[in-house]
Amino acid sequence: MFFLKRQVKKTSQSVAPSKEFRGGLLSTLSLAYDQEYGCPQRRPFLVRFASVSLASLVLFFGMGAGVYAYESPQVTEGHPLYFVKSGLESIRGGLSRSPEARAQFHTEMMERRLTEGEFQLPQRPERVPPTLDEAAEQFEQTISALEEGVTDETVREKFIDTLSLHRARYLELSARVQEDEEETGALEPLRLRVDGHELSEDELIRLFEMGRRARNQFGGHNQAE
Repeated sequence: MFFLKRQVKKTSQSVAPSKEFRGGLLSTLSLAYDQEYGCPQRRPFLVRFASVSLASLVLFFGMGAGVYAYESPQVTEGHPLYFVKSGLESIRGGLSRSPEARAQFHTEMMERRLTEGEFQLPQRPERVPPTLDEAAEQFEQTISALEEGVTDETVREKFIDTLSLHRARYLELSARVQEDEEETGALEPLRLRVDGHELSEDELIRLFEMGRRARNQFGGHNQAE
């Protein structure tokens, strides 16, 4: 335990957040809180308790250990600080109220899971498939958020292009995990994830066809998808 505390302290000192990072976080959480609870007034006990808990988490997040837990791809299930990371992600997801904010959140969570999978691959390849499943879930959640009220074509295009790049990373990571296994001939999981969702023909092309070129940027195998 002493060794763990010493390592956390050492790591936290090297990843102390910048003033801009902390300022942006506080502004975002403050705005989300005002939108949720309105102007200051007498509130029920549970609401006041929630505000205290939120303030405590913001304080912890502003410390080096909290930032390390939230940002590091090394912090995955089984890591001593995983509960901090998952808790902060859950709170951020809860504060993402609008469809656009939820799409942004799930897009970023997909990128996080892919980064974690790429980090785990060399030493713990058995942990990559569950991480890929989580990334696929975030992929679908992003599309669901777009359906729920993101109507601006420019904004939708931005999200679709980002998902296309994430898909390229997903395919590359999946291929590296399965390179020694026989192909099953099953449909790509991310294609199955869009079944039942309403995307335009142009969006489907951008998401699945344009992603071929993006995949090459990550050193993908030149195989038919």
